[in-house]
Amino acid sequence: MGSGGAGAGLSLAATGFKMLGDLTKATSAGDIFKAEELEQQAQYGELKATQTNAQMTRNLNKTLEHIDAVRAAAHTDPSSPTGAAVRGEYEYEGTEKKNITVANIEQQVRMDEANAAYLRSAASNAIMAGDISAAGDFFSGLSGALGGPGGGGGGSNVGNLFFGGGSPSGYGTG
Repeated sequence: MGSGGAGAGLSLAATGFKMLGDLTKATSAGDIFKAEELEQQAQYGELKATQTNAQMTRNLNKTLEHIDAVRAAAHTDPSSPTGAAVRGEYEYEGTEKKNITVANIEQQVRMDEANAAYLRSAASNAIMAGDISAAGDFFSGLSGALGGPGGGGGGSNVGNLFFGGGSPSGYGTG
């Protein structure tokens, strides 16, 4: 294969590397955006878990106070085992419901944080892979040095740099 064929092959390689580099840059931008969105969701989720915990605790306390008030109005003994059992059951169920609800919200927060970390890592890898487009520029310049399509012929500075001359064959004439 002559230098023109090698230049054409390098030109094709340059185009491929440039396209891949552009694609990875676009992918990394999307990953960064989605990661930031997930981090905001996680922050909101943490706030929601705290607020839900506080609200459900207040509601449970109100329910228990109502039970105590009804029992007092009925003139029942506050230390009655039956009354304590009823109050205890309401307290247990309310606490369990609150813990399950808050745990589910916190699990979603952990998932959002993990997904955000993954997307940030993927974006970082894509940015590093974006350096592939630099390889495309290199091949494009080398293609031009060898007289391939899109290149400036053998008289380019890249050809002089690699082969020490400006002739189409790549060898110096002077």
